[in-house]
Amino acid sequence: MGKPVGCPDTEDRVTVTRTFRTLLEEIAGFRILDTHEHLPPEKDLPKAEADVLAVWLSQYFDADLVSAGLPVATLNDVRNPRLDLRDRWQRLEPFWRVARHTGYGRALVRAAADLFHVPEITAHTIGSLQEAFCAARTSHSPYYRWLLGEQGRIALCVVDRPGPLNLEEIRNASEPFVFTHRVTPYHTPGHRLAIQKMGEEVGVRVHTLEDWEETIRRHLKRALLDTDRVVCLKLPDAYHRPLFYPRRTRAEAEAAFHERFQAAYSPASHEAPPTSPVLQDYLLHEILRFADAHGVVVQVHTGIQAGNGNVVTDSNPTLLTSLFLEYSNVRFDLFHMGYPYQQEAAVLAKTFPNVFLDMCWAHIISPEAARRALSEWLDSVPANKIMGFGGDYHFPEGVYGHQAIARENIAAVLADKVDRGDMGQEDAREVARWLLVDNPAALFGLGAYVH
Repeated sequence: MGKPVGCPDTEDRVTVTRTFRTLLEEIAGFRILDTHEHLPPEKDLPKAEADVLAVWLSQYFDADLVSAGLPVATLNDVRNPRLDLRDRWQRLEPFWRVARHTGYGRALVRAAADLFHVPEITAHTIGSLQEAFCAARTSHSPYYRWLLGEQGRIALCVVDRPGPLNLEEIRNASEPFVFTHRVTPYHTPGHRLAIQKMGEEVGVRVHTLEDWEETIRRHLKRALLDTDRVVCLKLPDAYHRPLFYPRRTRAEAEAAFHERFQAAYSPASHEAPPTSPVLQDYLLHEILRFADAHGVVVQVHTGIQAGNGNVVTDSNPTLLTSLFLEYSNVRFDLFHMGYPYQQEAAVLAKTFPNVFLDMCWAHIISPEAARRALSEWLDSVPANKIMGFGGDYHFPEGVYGHQAIARENIAAVLADKVDRGDMGQEDAREVARWLLVDNPAALFGLGAYVH
């Protein structure tokens, strides 16, 4: 009598473990391409004066702590390096204990263990972690080369920094970075004086909507076509509005633009009025026309927004469908596995040749959800359309912890498919390399960085 389905015997369990370990060893050796980070220039990275709680609770895990009940005022005290470290930890510890097993917490635990030899973060080890953290930041120079390149085996990061691009700084950057460029300054223009200043930077005196459109085209050309360090555009709007951009008439947009100039006419007032959704919709279509003409990649924030409290339905990737239909030469890179809209994202990537799936942030939002999504995507979406990793951190230690979880997730999903007979082991190795190296290299034109 055969063994029941789903009840593997001891030999089968050893085989599964062996498959996973073999794949993980292979994947651990890849020098991967990271599709999305928010890392500052290394010169701006706190080193000797860095405080581990202030840095590590500045992004992601702080939201889990607040969700668990930590008052924001207490969180601010915990992040204050002028206060005693152990007193701060004592106030934090009850909330750390209930949140540490989330993906955000696990990334920090992994970084502490692997980089600083602190296997558990507790009242007894927080002092040692602080010392090792500062020592590493001061003794390893360049720090990014050590942490990202040597420890994390990351060949290159696509970095997203808010605000206007400093093209001179980007061209001369020594870090292993290329850049995305946010569309926000163009479709959500600021104060009249800021609009005119942006026009002057590219030789346009802005008085009309037509002048502003020419300003946008010149800025995009300078950023995307005149340098090879800016490889895509970024649309972060899901934090502030629904991802639906209806067509607007030029007359509507001209009226909204005129109203903006009129409302902000006084040079003494530097408060920009809220941008009309009508103007924002119209200008985004103008930006996408440029992207369509030049085959530009556009990264789009979809799914969960960082922080505490937002309207997650604004971020459903299906709201973008009209853009996918109209701008077929734009390659849309859908971020964050669309969580919790993973299946909707999969249908879009399956049916639209110009839609791609990106697992940046995904493996720490929920490691289990990321594994389920990747397994289902590999069953439904061509494997060349999935980007396997982007750390999405402001601080590099988080990037390290995230990439370790991502490699294990990918190994686990592929090992399961091998053991189920869905693919061979050589196929699994090939797919793993596609996800972490070849797919982002092809999408963003980064073949020169693939070893």
